[in-house]
Order: sequence, then C-alpha cells, then structure tokens
Amino acid sequence: MARSQPILFEDVFDVVDKDPDGKKFDNVSRFICHSDLYEMDLHIDINTELFPLQRNDKFSLVLAWTINLDATPGSEKYDAPGGRRTLMDNYDYVMHGKVFKYKDNNMKVEVFVSFGGLLMKLAGDPAKLEPIEVDNNVYLLLKKL
Repeated sequence: MARSQPILFEDVFDVVDKDPDGKKFDNVSRFICHSDLYEMDLHIDINTELFPLQRNDKFSLVLAWTINLDATPGSEKYDAPGGRRTLMDNYDYVMHGKVFKYKDNNMKVEVFVSFGGLLMKLAGDPAKLEPIEVDNNVYLLLKKL
C-alpha cells in the first residue's frame, strides 16, 4: 500500500513512573507514560544514557514507517542520509524496530514493538493505532518538550 505520509502515529506523553519493577540494566530504564490527547498508555524501554528522562517529563513520540520526508520507502538496512533531511533531524532519540504483536482487547488495542531488545507497548484507541500492523518495521522518534 502506498502511503503519502511517513508518520503512522504521533502524540505527546507524560512520564508517570520509572522502573516500576526495579532497575534491571545500568543504562536502560522502563518508563510508564500516558498521553492526554489520545488517552494512550505507553510502556517503553529507553537507553537513559542517550535520552535521559525522569518522572513528570514530557516528550513527543512519533512512529513512522520511513524516515524519508517525502514518504519514499527506505532501505531494509540503515542507510546514512548523506546530507538530505529526514524525520530524524527533528528528534533527539531514534530507534528502528519491528511490530511483533497486536492484541485487540475490546475497546482497546495493544501494539508491541521490539527495538533490538528494548521493548515498547502502546495501548489505546484502535482507530488511532490501525495503521500499525504485525511484522511492520517502524521508526520510533522522541523529542523532549
């Protein structure tokens, strides 16, 4: 399916909790977050050495199927932009991963993504998460607000 926009999902989240089950790794924390706009719940593992976050911090999250601004497909492997502008230019932290599970729980769906072992669970309105499908490769882009 041809897409005219690179962005699949976008929202602003507040950090509600950090490492609720205790710290497991030195430079990685699990954050529990909530968004006001779409009422989404987010559990996400982040390398805090690269992108430090604390409780009550606010950040913008984007899920995109490509980092190319013109919505052209990218390579299956990382291909350095080589001077051209991409979505990454507007964000502080970027990961590439794969959707491995999509769970429909009546009025709420849960989307699970693995970013090389760092995990994310995004839960909320099925209509807002409809463009995201199992086995899709996605980019996660974060920016502190």
